[in-house]
Amino acid sequence: MINIISKRLNNNAMCYVLPKKGYNEKEVMIAFNYGSADTDFIADNIEVNQPYGIAHFLEHKMFEDEDINIFDSFAKLGLSANAYTNFNTTAYYFSGCDNFEKGFELLMKMVGSLYVTEENIKKEKGIITQEINMYKDDPYWQIYFNVLKAMYSKNSIRESIAGDAEDIEQITKDMLEKSYNSFYTYDNCVIIGCGDFDSKKFFEQAENLKLGSTKAIKNKVEDNIYKKEYLVNMAVNKPIYHIGFRDSLNNNTINRLCISNIIMNLLFSKSSRLYERLFNDRLIDDSFNFEVLQGLDYGCTIIKGEGNFYNRIIDEIMTEVKNYVSYGIARDNIERIVKRLKTQMLFNSENISSFVSFAADCYSKNIEMLDIYNNYDKIDVDEIINTMKEQYTYDNVVLALIKES
Repeated sequence: MINIISKRLNNNAMCYVLPKKGYNEKEVMIAFNYGSADTDFIADNIEVNQPYGIAHFLEHKMFEDEDINIFDSFAKLGLSANAYTNFNTTAYYFSGCDNFEKGFELLMKMVGSLYVTEENIKKEKGIITQEINMYKDDPYWQIYFNVLKAMYSKNSIRESIAGDAEDIEQITKDMLEKSYNSFYTYDNCVIIGCGDFDSKKFFEQAENLKLGSTKAIKNKVEDNIYKKEYLVNMAVNKPIYHIGFRDSLNNNTINRLCISNIIMNLLFSKSSRLYERLFNDRLIDDSFNFEVLQGLDYGCTIIKGEGNFYNRIIDEIMTEVKNYVSYGIARDNIERIVKRLKTQMLFNSENISSFVSFAADCYSKNIEMLDIYNNYDKIDVDEIINTMKEQYTYDNVVLALIKES
């Protein structure tokens, strides 16, 4: 069973301990409910609009310090430190076997202050611009955001997490400080420790984190499908396609996540009849896979693959969905899928790094990990059929393509 100990600290930060008895390795993460999609918000009753890529830029700058090299300081403790930014989360973490408390103090010190100068901002702009240019040559990175651009006309998840070169050039010291002061706060923060250690001592040490307490209000936008097909020409051996279906956002995030996972496995797991038919007809190969993407103000499923048969695959999906809507879904079929998904959650919880990142992701979506696990058993077959009927239609499908010109 998944074991979680949670506590709201006196400083109002949320704290989780994920116990792993007998494990030598430990990991600690401090994450903020702030990601690349959070470019428009209200702070101090003033509407703020910032360039794409600023959350990722701020992540890089948090490792700057006037007096020490933070990466070297972690390394001297025998610890490995890193960070990441996604649509909803910016997370800082370290892992290792020894010097756990010292590493935790260093991590708290790092996120507890921001050191930016005009000089180090200018230097970072050059580094991140090189990173952006590298991604421009990656067809898989490009098509992922192309399918999101097709599905969303306004939501910032349609933009690359790092932004583009023009966005980066706009970033200023004042903007970074505004983002830090608005989102790197106690009530927007989660502290996660995973491993074999005393949870009481961890909670006590976590009280030493120094942050502000002002919380920004994120703007929500009404959105619609931008375009049905998004084609880009690049040098690829064969076409790469992403097929996207947008969620209607008419129920809670946990329910949407569970239903989407069930539908994707029902349609595309390797034991499904549709997958077997597509594979046997040589319409798909081993590159074929899928992804469920869910947030508070977005949700979609993405089917990915390579080859020329993307239109035929869309037709086959619609036919399979129509059959399930017309003739129903056997309850034991759903039960097998639910058992598999819950087992996968338990398996993933044994991997410290995956478990910690999953906890941070859940926090940013205002959901509890155990609620996801338990919610799978509450999903009704009619909910699944109604979702398929509503969302998996020709009106709601988009196609992103990368083909050689």
